[in-house]
Amino acid sequence: MADNDMSFRQRAVIEFLVKDENPAAEIHQRLQREYGSVCMGASSVRRWVKHFKDGNTSIQDEPPSRRPRTASTERNNKERVDEIIQDDRRVTVDTIARTLGIGNNAVQEMIESLGYRKVCARWVPRLLTGDHKGQRKDITSELLQRYRHEGNDFSSVF
Repeated sequence: MADNDMSFRQRAVIEFLVKDENPAAEIHQRLQREYGSVCMGASSVRRWVKHFKDGNTSIQDEPPSRRPRTASTERNNKERVDEIIQDDRRVTVDTIARTLGIGNNAVQEMIESLGYRKVCARWVPRLLTGDHKGQRKDITSELLQRYRHEGNDFSSVF
């Protein structure tokens, strides 16, 4: 049985039990006994109980009230975020969010997808490639070998 169908059935049961004046906690317990691992969470049950107590009769999920995100808008915003960071490496996520009129989480996701990370209050691209990692490994192996060979005298060279 599909998840949507299962959720629809549970909402119908919740509506019935709300009309029978059962409290949300008891409704959730009864749903858990009946549906087991596919039972909706307690907070969802409370939300639907409130929905029905407020006089709503629809057991359908309401469509999102916000405008759907579009790929072109996201791409444009991502390009703008990159431009803003290139112009001022010390810019904050909050400032970018206010400038573009979008949420902090969306800005943070865009920054991460662009490959930036914050270093000493500046956005710096992650430049460590596979070759760089290999070079670091070779250098540290060489230094470790020198240390094993020279012991404590190794640090006197620096």
